[in-house]
Amino acid sequence: MSINGHYDNSPSSPTLPTTPSFMPTVNNGSQTTTIKSATTPTATLPTINRKENDITTSSSSSSYSSPSSMIPDTHYTNSSTLDNNHYPYQKSPFSTTSGSSSSIPSEPFVAKPMVISIADPQKHTDGAQGTFITYLITTVTSLDTFASAQPRSVRRRFQDFVWLHNALLLEYPAAIVPPLPEKHRLEYIKGDRFSSEFIDRRKMSLQWFLNRIARHPEIQQSQSVRVFLESGDFRNDKRMQSRKVPPAASVLDTLSDTLLNAFSKIKKPDERFVDMKETVDKLEDNLNTVEQLYSRIGKRQSDLQQDYASFGQGIQGLSTLETGISKQLQGFADVTEKYEKSMKKMNHDEDLLYLNDVHELLAYCHAAKTTLRARDQKQLDFEELSAYLDRTRQERERTLNPGRHLDGGVNISELVTDKINEVRGIDMVRARREKLVRLERKIKELESEVANANDESNAFNKQVIKEFELFQQAKTEEMKQGLVAYADSHIKFYETGVSIWESILPTLESIKIEDGHKEDEGDEGERSS
Repeated sequence: MSINGHYDNSPSSPTLPTTPSFMPTVNNGSQTTTIKSATTPTATLPTINRKENDITTSSSSSSYSSPSSMIPDTHYTNSSTLDNNHYPYQKSPFSTTSGSSSSIPSEPFVAKPMVISIADPQKHTDGAQGTFITYLITTVTSLDTFASAQPRSVRRRFQDFVWLHNALLLEYPAAIVPPLPEKHRLEYIKGDRFSSEFIDRRKMSLQWFLNRIARHPEIQQSQSVRVFLESGDFRNDKRMQSRKVPPAASVLDTLSDTLLNAFSKIKKPDERFVDMKETVDKLEDNLNTVEQLYSRIGKRQSDLQQDYASFGQGIQGLSTLETGISKQLQGFADVTEKYEKSMKKMNHDEDLLYLNDVHELLAYCHAAKTTLRARDQKQLDFEELSAYLDRTRQERERTLNPGRHLDGGVNISELVTDKINEVRGIDMVRARREKLVRLERKIKELESEVANANDESNAFNKQVIKEFELFQQAKTEEMKQGLVAYADSHIKFYETGVSIWESILPTLESIKIEDGHKEDEGDEGERSS
């Protein structure tokens, strides 16, 4: 599996090294410092270069290190490079080249032109699959992976989107894969999932999903994306593509990792990723606040809309009483009804274009936090393996120096235990020799696992940094689109309102008001005559 969509099918267990065990040295630029301990055997060592964050082999000798010294600086900005002649191990699942280097290409992280549109939802009924909605997907792109710049439009249902999303999660474990709209919402429980309003909302959310794919420099080039967007035989092509996608971790493995690391904390947090998490948390909090305030405003607008409807009905009631101006009053009631409908349309457009945008940004935040947690897990794996390796080396040193602590002091309890075992007839020399063989084998395995974990963590970190920059850009663009849509809906509403109220003015001006004073004078003249 690879962060760039390339993955090998090599076994998950690393190839065990056949060389002697090694210990790291710290290279601070031009000066190399060897990490020492009480007693150590000589071995071929890799060097941890803190300046470039690479691991390279060295011919210098060293002794085993303390637990903290086995955990390099967590600012992993480059992947490890190792000489396989001295240090054979399995290629990292994050590697992007066929050689021993797993460094990520440094080309600009910019997407190529790509536009994906979704339209024309249609309802289908199938005896085996039941009733479902399909959407027409049209793509325009300059990517070489597609058969043409304008592939033939295809129809896809929501389950097909789910397949694509799951495939991308497996292909790009370090990417912030765009989220899908939730399938199990209240509309499904109420049975309204085929209503025009629900279909419009889902279509809009799926458009956000496709837009984010089109903006991602690596995901847009995925073969799964190509199959989804242009395949005419989607069922078979999807089956073939699924065989090439890395398999998902089993539920048991996922649960075991979760339980194992439930109470573990990163020993050396990287401030860059801590800041990223805080940024996403603050954005999520602010979006939740905006959603709450918008809901409050929306409720007031809905109440006002209902009040206008009641107001129009009241005016219409007056028209039946005031027969002299009933036509004008009925016209005013009709105008009020039009204004109420205009307000209802504004509320609907705001919900569809702005509130939906807020919901999708919240889902995008959740996806970003999931990726950051996966990055933390990679670092935690490396730290836990490093600590386990260190404990194993310490056990080897205790076996090589029985009866003594690592600090040079005498270990009375161990000496007494050895004497008791000798009295029982146990050959302690042979037992230590067999134990050392087992420990050396375990150390070699762990050294390979630690290097692999470090390599994966480095690659994951580099990709997450690029992903977060892309997330920030997408977030800003989507917030802009949502706010522009909100402003446009209000502008259109007020322009329509002005036109509606202006249309009733000539009708109101036509109301004739008789002069009551002149009528009174006429009555008095008749009485005097």
